[in-house]
Amino acid sequence: MKYIKLLWFDIRNGMIYNPMLFVIPVMVALIACFDLTNQISALNEFKYFETGIKGDFADYMMYMYGGMDKYVPEPGNPFIFPVRWTVVFLVLPFITLNYPYKDMQGFGQQILVRTRGRTIWWLSKCVWNILSVLVYHCLVFGIVALFGIAVGGGISGEINKDLQYAIFQIARDSILDNDAPWSFVIILFPVLVSLCINLLQMTLSLFIKPVFSFFVVAFLMISSAYFTSPYLIGNYAMPVRYDMVIKDGVSITVGLVVSLVLIIVAVGVGTIRFHQYDILNKE
Repeated sequence: MKYIKLLWFDIRNGMIYNPMLFVIPVMVALIACFDLTNQISALNEFKYFETGIKGDFADYMMYMYGGMDKYVPEPGNPFIFPVRWTVVFLVLPFITLNYPYKDMQGFGQQILVRTRGRTIWWLSKCVWNILSVLVYHCLVFGIVALFGIAVGGGISGEINKDLQYAIFQIARDSILDNDAPWSFVIILFPVLVSLCINLLQMTLSLFIKPVFSFFVVAFLMISSAYFTSPYLIGNYAMPVRYDMVIKDGVSITVGLVVSLVLIIVAVGVGTIRFHQYDILNKE
């Protein structure tokens, strides 16, 4: 009962009373959807496709979460920063950055002192963080689905390979397996990575100031865009870099294991660290 009350307190104050958690994903999704629609219209106008096309749900989802093709540093090939992908994944940790720290300095500190329930306090924050991630991405999914229906593209879950080649400039000899369950893949793995970086950020904030923990996860994600490596978690949040799309791409099986392990480690390390954390003498 004590844990349920604490969790409800976090949901109410960290989610319901945080309008940015609901406004920002809707805005980001709408801007991306309108942008892709304009690009599709331009491609149709210039007869890029044999017949005019309309983006499907999976096409819009790929545009939101796809990331960028593998970058090869070489003369004449400048690194193009994946602004859209970066915004999708780093806006959320920024929104959720300060709530645990502020609660620890406010009413949450009184709860900790009175109940001495450090484990349930930390686990409540972990569940709040997970729910925040799910709410954020579910809003994105919902907006994308509604937009796809509105423009007549449908929600069949099949990607248009020619459109993906054009948008992401993927090499024509790439795999891009159209029979893969793209809607499921795009929904599951980017969300898992999002959970990883948000829980990692919250755990790091027990060791360094929250703003520095945000810089760490931001650097991790930006580095993932520059380097295609199975050791950089952000690569598993880029469907365009999966081995179903490009040769020598990252394995989604490995990505699943790495994501789950990192989530468990972040929660576990945070629990241990928080039992040693001085909540009374922090600024």
